[in-house]
Amino acid sequence: MKSTSFTWTTNFNISLIRNKVTSLVNDAAFAQGFASRVQVGESLGSFFGYQVDRIFQTTDEIAALNANARTQTGNTNAVYQLNAQPGDIKFVDLNGDGVVNSLDQKIIGSAQPNFFGGMNNTLSYKGIDLGFFFQFTQGNSIYNNTRGFAEGMNGQFGQLATVRNRWTSTNTNTEMPRAVQGDPNNNRRTSTRFLEDGSYLRLKTITLGYNLPTSIVSVARISSARIYVSGQNVLTFTKYKGLDPEVSTFSGTNTSPGTDFLTFPQARTIQVGVNIGL
Repeated sequence: MKSTSFTWTTNFNISLIRNKVTSLVNDAAFAQGFASRVQVGESLGSFFGYQVDRIFQTTDEIAALNANARTQTGNTNAVYQLNAQPGDIKFVDLNGDGVVNSLDQKIIGSAQPNFFGGMNNTLSYKGIDLGFFFQFTQGNSIYNNTRGFAEGMNGQFGQLATVRNRWTSTNTNTEMPRAVQGDPNNNRRTSTRFLEDGSYLRLKTITLGYNLPTSIVSVARISSARIYVSGQNVLTFTKYKGLDPEVSTFSGTNTSPGTDFLTFPQARTIQVGVNIGL
């Protein structure tokens, strides 16, 4: 957009990435990072784990599932989920054999976005200029392993305030499991519990400047002067619960992207300055 004294320029880009593992030695899948898995037929950056169903509420529902497990397996000692009690997470029996074990894990998400990109804008009016850049990703998942430790309730680590809403006999309408020494049901296991939508829209940079008119700068015997204020990581719109969705703990490898574990967030910075041309 352009007029006699006003201009507006916009540059927009959008990118897509698609990849698939086509072969491995003996087709043997292997784990990477905290929750990532390299597997034939899946993309690099896939997450692997259990699928959360809900919270067990009563001993009767657990007993019914255990009875079904014994019937299906023919094993009189079979249980649906080892050590499960009311307040524990019920995980999905994906293969339908009546019990939950390592065979019930699956690819639960991917760190690869459906698309990502950015938009850069530059506006100017007489001596005033404004530039701002948005970046975005859509459709990627983040495995929030920080929550795995800070909501796990199975160790000596400090916990987030969200665990105050944990399941108790008087607080059953919650998605946070009970607190119990040792976590016998392994509620903290790798699962969709800690997998989050990593999509975001971020105002990455913005700069507002003003070029002083020649009548003013000539008095100071300089050729130009521009004052400006700029910011980085100014605004972020996201559903991600962590500190920063633009994150990857294992940034040095392409086999386990998209994991957040105690990663320091990018700082929001504001800068004020003057550019002087002599």
